[in-house]
Amino acid sequence: MKALAYDALMAPLGWVGLNAARRQLVEGLSGKVLEVGAGTGLALPGYPDSVTSVTAVDVDLGALVRARARRSGVALLQADAQALPFTDGSFDAVVSSLVFCCVDAPGTALSEVMRVLKPGGELRLLEHVRAPNPAVATAQDLLTPAWRKLTGGCRLNRDTFRLVETTGFHILRREQRLGGVGEFIFARRP
Repeated sequence: MKALAYDALMAPLGWVGLNAARRQLVEGLSGKVLEVGAGTGLALPGYPDSVTSVTAVDVDLGALVRARARRSGVALLQADAQALPFTDGSFDAVVSSLVFCCVDAPGTALSEVMRVLKPGGELRLLEHVRAPNPAVATAQDLLTPAWRKLTGGCRLNRDTFRLVETTGFHILRREQRLGGVGEFIFARRP
């Protein structure tokens, strides 16, 4: 999805709570933080002063150009979550917002996140996910093929929580919202 169209689509969602959820996602972080799938940088303004550095990556160069205006001092880099260009243990925390629904190989990307996190480092995700309600989950399954085409790869029915667990992260907190179709996942690298 083009950067300008993405921002236009996200604006109303921001007004009804997505901006606040993004701020909650980064609240209390400190040290060196990597934001995976930063897109146009909608989460960047919310980082607390306790964060010493933010590095933001995305596959879409056009989105990163828009992100540059959202927060000064952020290192922006075009990169794929499935092959992060950082040494092992480079970051104190990794943050991602509405990204893992679009990654082709989310298990690979989560393994990369674990690799670049320091031992004890924190992963924080804000994702829309497969609903716990069977009727809603079935609707997600039916809508996902068309939705993927419209949005450039977004899957409405991904079980991101199970992927995080399977990768080997220690779950700190899971907070489901919006009837379970949205959730915060806070986890730690062992």
